[in-house]
Amino acid sequence: MSKALLSFVSVYALLFSFQVHAGAKDDFINAVKKQCGKSDADAAALATPGRAGNVIKLKTCSSATITVGDCTLQCKDASSSIGG
Repeated sequence: MSKALLSFVSVYALLFSFQVHAGAKDDFINAVKKQCGKSDADAAALATPGRAGNVIKLKTCSSATITVGDCTLQCKDASSSIGG
């Protein structure tokens, strides 16, 4: 593989990973606002990142609800659907 092609693929993969994360975070914020009546700022504050963060908990939830702070979110049972 040429260096130019390898560089292009690396940049594309990096940009795609940011878009996927941003989508999950936006989905989380929208769910908190809709289901718990939180403001934009409060919902964004609950959108903690990382492997054990609230965004991932909602994205990969394996039960009917998850609780984040004083908010309980309804979620699709992801235990039987790989990738949420």
